[in-house]
Order: sequence, then structure tokens, then C-alpha cells
Amino acid sequence: MERSPILRARILEKYIGREFLKILIICLAAFLSIFLLVDFFERIDRLVNADLGLGGFFSYILLRVPFALSQVLTPSVMLGAILTFGLLARVHETMAIRTSGLDILRLLRPVIFLTSLVILAGLALNLYLVPWSQARLGSFWETRVQKKPPSSLLALEHFWYKGDRAIYNIVLFRKDTQTLEGVQIYLFDQQFHLTQVVTAKQAQWQGTSWRFYNGSIQRFEAGASKDWENFAERDFDLTEKPEDFGFLEKKINEMDLTELWNYVDRLERDGYKATLYEVEIHSRFSLALSPFLLAMLGLGLALSQEKLYLPALVAAGLGLMFLYWLVFGLSVSMGQAGRWPVLWAVWWPHLPFGLLAGCLLSRASR
Repeated sequence: MERSPILRARILEKYIGREFLKILIICLAAFLSIFLLVDFFERIDRLVNADLGLGGFFSYILLRVPFALSQVLTPSVMLGAILTFGLLARVHETMAIRTSGLDILRLLRPVIFLTSLVILAGLALNLYLVPWSQARLGSFWETRVQKKPPSSLLALEHFWYKGDRAIYNIVLFRKDTQTLEGVQIYLFDQQFHLTQVVTAKQAQWQGTSWRFYNGSIQRFEAGASKDWENFAERDFDLTEKPEDFGFLEKKINEMDLTELWNYVDRLERDGYKATLYEVEIHSRFSLALSPFLLAMLGLGLALSQEKLYLPALVAAGLGLMFLYWLVFGLSVSMGQAGRWPVLWAVWWPHLPFGLLAGCLLSRASR
């Protein structure tokens, strides 16, 4: 008894899903291995001189995996899509599907579903796992390879900090004890008129407020000094907390989504431009969608023609992928420089490549 078209389509969808998943895993494993091997051998001299042992080598590679995976997801998905339907076309299976009366575009559903899972994995990597691993990798490199003391024990020295209607001049910030040494704080009102200058030998975080020791308060009114008061010990409820000073040395690629949002809020609150960090946030979301975009582009290339030369098809797909990355990188640079609006700079590169993918898919015979 002849099977119905719906049943045949479901069987073919499962078959294509298995083939795509198999090729995707192979591509991921190959690209990930190449990335890690090249990266490892570029740094092998430093790693060997640091006398890390096998455990240290393994730790380095393990911390490098999230970043490497985020870099190879997109080419793996695109190559998997091209090879899945390119191999079907080479043995004329796509022609058989068309002649049987089935809509070949319907068979893209398992690829779209699996690519959607890749997008979720990419979001988890870009927003949280990669920043987490990069922070620990930086600490590993400084402490285990360069033999520096842990950054949590290092003190920040002689710096200025603009806070919420306050400017800090701090001689030393001890992160281990959350203590400020040699503090001078200029406090302002909403019109940014100087109201007080607080000077203290030491200030220590008490969990909810700062406790200042051996200091003085000079009050101002209408720009002139009003009075002066010395104190031995006093609590001040300031907006700034110890972690705000810690952000001064945290790199942007080590901040997860929550930290980036909080940092943007603090910069805007303090009157600074947060363009660089806003671009970073949107870029992480935007790049997580690139596997889907380029998978559709690869499918369009594979299905838009009956006769194809597979190596040329793969080369064309990878060429379009590198062109996409080039356009995206240049656009993001314009956004970081403040020449283009953040949303436009980060999201517009999807438009021309999405339109190209749609045009190629529309040419696929049904």
C-alpha cells in the first residue's frame, strides 16, 4: 500500500534531521579541535616554562572551550546545512523528493529546529559562559603562568572615580578587606554645586554603608565654605559600593549580561556615555542569531540549483560567511565609535544576507 505524502514527509524529515545532526557534530568536533590545537601550540612555550604539568594544561584547554565553541558554532551550522543537502543533491535524492510531489522546503523544518537549539546554546555561551571562562582564564594566566598574585589580593592605587553626585580621590583600595585608604570625596547637589568635602584616613565597608575613621567634613553653601567638622568615626550612606570600584579593572569580555546592564546603568547614572557597553550587549544577542541566518543562506545555496559542484558550493558558503563577519565587524566598529546608532550598527548586517537567503530559497524548485 502506498504511503501518504504526509507520512513520507515525516520519514524524510527524520532522515534529514539525523543526517544534519550527524554532520553538525562532526563539523563541531573538527573545528573545535583545530581551534584548540592551534591556540594551545601558540602558547605552549609559555605553558611549558610555567611548569604547569598535565593538570594545568588540561585546565587551560577546558577554560578555553567555551570561547572556542562560540567561535565555531556558526561555521559548523552553515557547513552542516550545505553538506546535508549538497550530498543529497549529488546522489539525486533532492530530485527524487521533488518528483514525488513533496515540497522540499518543508523538509527544512528539522534543520530549523536544530539550528534554533544552537541559537539557545549560543546565547548561553555569549551572555554567561564565555565571560565566566574568560575571567577565570585571565586569572589562570596571571597566577599560574605569569606567577602574579591573585587579582583579588591586589590593591588599586591613586585613582579618581566619579560616582552618583560624588567624585572620589582614593590613595588605596584594598579589595581583600574592602577598605579605602586616604579618601577624599567631593559631594554635589542635583545642580552639581559642591556641598561637602569629606576627608578621612580610612573608610571600611560595613555591608550597607561606609564607616569613615579620623576625618573631617567641610560644608559649602553658595560656593563658599560654611563650616568645618572633625570626627573620629562616622557612617556615610553612599551610593557607591566596593564592587563599583572593582569594575574599574574588569574587562568588558569578562562581564556577563547582568554585570554589563548594571555597569551601563551606573555609567548613565554618573553622566558617562555607555555606547561601548551597549554595543557589546546587542552584539552578543545579534551574534547568537548568526547560525540561523547563515544556515538559511547555506540551504539556499544548496537548493537553488539542481546541478552543483560540492567543493565550489562549500567555498561559496564559507566566502559569504567571511563577508558577513567582515560587514558585521565594520558595522560594530562604527557603532562603538558613536557614528551609527547602536541598534542600527549591530542589527542591520542581518538584513542584506537575510534577503539573499530568502531569494535563494525562493528559487528552490518545489
